[in-house]
Amino acid sequence: MSTGQRLRQVKEDIDRIERFLPVMKRVLTMLRAEIRNFQERIVDLEQRQQLLEQRWQARGEHALGQTIEASLEAEVLTRWENLVGVDIEEVKAVKAHCRLSQVMVCQSAASAAITDLAIERLQLAEKLKIERSNVARLEDAEEEFVFLINGSEQVRLPPLREELARLARAMDEENGMAATIARLLRERAVDKHQELETWPLLG
Repeated sequence: MSTGQRLRQVKEDIDRIERFLPVMKRVLTMLRAEIRNFQERIVDLEQRQQLLEQRWQARGEHALGQTIEASLEAEVLTRWENLVGVDIEEVKAVKAHCRLSQVMVCQSAASAAITDLAIERLQLAEKLKIERSNVARLEDAEEEFVFLINGSEQVRLPPLREELARLARAMDEENGMAATIARLLRERAVDKHQELETWPLLG
C-alpha cells in the first residue's frame, strides 16, 4: 500500500470514529436518563415495600401468616421492550393467589386481611425484582458505551492522528522529491534542447 493510499485510509478511519462519537455520546446521555428514571421508580417501590414489611411484621409471625405466605403463587406478565437499544422487561401485570382453600382464607376478617397483605407483598417483590434486573441491563449497556467512547477517544484516535501526521510528512517529502526530480528533468530537457539547437549552428 502506497503512502497516499494509507493516508486516505487513516483519514477515513478517523472520520468514521469522529462521526460516530457524538452519536454514542447522545445514546449514553439517553441511557443515563433512563437509568435515573428506573432508579427513582425502584426507590418508590422500595419505600412501599418497607411500609408493607412493617405491617407484615406484626401478622406474618403468626402461624396463619406463615402458612398463607408459604402457599402463595405469582404469575408475572411482562413484555419485552427495546429501550435505547437495550432489551428490558415491561411489567404488564403481576397476578398472585393463595393456594389455600377459600374457606380457610375467608374464615375471618383477620385471615382475609393477612392474605391480601401477603399477596400485595409478593406482587411488589416480583415487580421490584424485574425493575432491578432492568436497571442492571441498562447499567451494563452504559458501561459498554463508556468503554467504547473512552476506547475511541483515548486508545484508537491518538495513534491514528499520530500516524496521519507522520504520513502527511512522508507525503510532503515524497511530493518534494517528486517536484525536485520533475524540475531536474525539465532542466535537463531544456539543456538537451539547447544543445540540439547549438549543433546546427556549429555545422
